[in-house]
Amino acid sequence: MSSFQNPPEEEIKSLLKRVRTIAVVGLSADWYRPSYFAAKYMQEHGYRAIPVNPRYAGKEVLGERCYATLRDIPEKVDIVDCFRRTDDIDPIAADAIAVGAKVLWQ
Repeated sequence: MSSFQNPPEEEIKSLLKRVRTIAVVGLSADWYRPSYFAAKYMQEHGYRAIPVNPRYAGKEVLGERCYATLRDIPEKVDIVDCFRRTDDIDPIAADAIAVGAKVLWQ
């Protein structure tokens, strides 16, 4: 197993200034869930938060069409923000790589 190291804070800030599209995997339509609060906060700060949750696929969450998987999103995604259990991350990471996301945030 390889070790992971967080990038320097300046690199994170630079990335967040350059990108605008974030897929939020596990985004709930319930306002009291952490995923909803985080996505709403991102939207309020100029980011596009695309919901990814099979429960709401084809419906709107926070004014955006929801997709069942990352691979279903028809446009480029810069960051994948995950609100899923650690056991669920491997296939999400594979999808993030497949769609060309720059960052997987868990």
